[in-house]
Amino acid sequence: MFLSQERKLLEQHVPGLDDYLANAGLSKLEDYAASELKDIIKKYSLPGLFIPQKFGGRGIDPYESIRIQRAIASRSPSLALMLTMHNFTVSFNVSLADYVPCCAQLLSDAAKNNLLIGSAFAEGRFGAGILDSTVYIEEHDGGYLISGSKKPCTMASTMDIITVGIAKKLANGDKVTGMAILDIHSPGVTQKPFWKIPTLSAADNNELLFDNVWVAKDQVLLGDQDDAEMNEIVSAGEVGGLCWFEIMACTSYLGAVSAMAEHVLHNSNADVSERAQMGGDIETAQCALDGAVRLILTEPHDQALLARVLMVRYSLQKVIALTAMSASEMVGGLAFIKNNEMLTLLTACRFLAFHPISRKAAEPMLAQWLCE
Repeated sequence: MFLSQERKLLEQHVPGLDDYLANAGLSKLEDYAASELKDIIKKYSLPGLFIPQKFGGRGIDPYESIRIQRAIASRSPSLALMLTMHNFTVSFNVSLADYVPCCAQLLSDAAKNNLLIGSAFAEGRFGAGILDSTVYIEEHDGGYLISGSKKPCTMASTMDIITVGIAKKLANGDKVTGMAILDIHSPGVTQKPFWKIPTLSAADNNELLFDNVWVAKDQVLLGDQDDAEMNEIVSAGEVGGLCWFEIMACTSYLGAVSAMAEHVLHNSNADVSERAQMGGDIETAQCALDGAVRLILTEPHDQALLARVLMVRYSLQKVIALTAMSASEMVGGLAFIKNNEMLTLLTACRFLAFHPISRKAAEPMLAQWLCE
């Protein structure tokens, strides 16, 4: 039964993909160039899977979407990481689409043309929005010029459309933040090598640079200190987008550790109580993610929601790390040495700790929120 529901849903919504990934094998997929993973995404029309139907996408159920993400991650963590960035960016734009025409158009274009959307948002900090960027803009020739960089940026050279967190300096020294939508091939957008290790390198995690990139005003969403209503809408969108990122990232790494556990759970020589405990811990983590999805769907998108989702994320972060170590031990030394997949997965499972918002950065604020 382990992973069967997830893979059944994947086959239901994306026929043939699981068989393709299984036949290719995790080690081979993780050695792919990012462009080859992008070809898989395009071949199976994955960009539109999570885009709502009113924008031309498939709009699958959120609870099913995280199970599909887990199934994909169990076959290729790098492919899942690319989809994490696409799907969370979609969710952020969905939250703004009823108010911001360029966000609605982005979703329609992506669904219609099978486009992969990436993001160069700020590294999230508790109490700060994902648009609180150090990439700056200034007015020029009827639009804006964008300058700055984001590193690492997943799908740095393989995405089709990039959403960039931006900031504009005001005369009084303050700044307002927002977002710009760009074609990845826009003049002045370049990539620079950044990722120095093999783990997850297929996800194209490199530096994205913007050197006086011109963008039209209708492709820019910029905060307004005098428009409290719009600022509230954008703030709620940022919280929702960041929460969805945390859930999708957790789901991806839960898929990676599920692949490790799969090696152990079917090994009758492994201790039965330890196998039962391992499977139970992973399925409990899946239930926690279901709960986090329900919170996003039913609760106001405010700091209380973000706090609760972050607490789920850090609990899963611990479970995933401990389970990965346990699985690598239970599979046995000789099997671990002979199976490169286990080493790849063991290393990949630690990367959830490096995604924003870091546990150490958030813990003082979480403690304060719990005492309010």
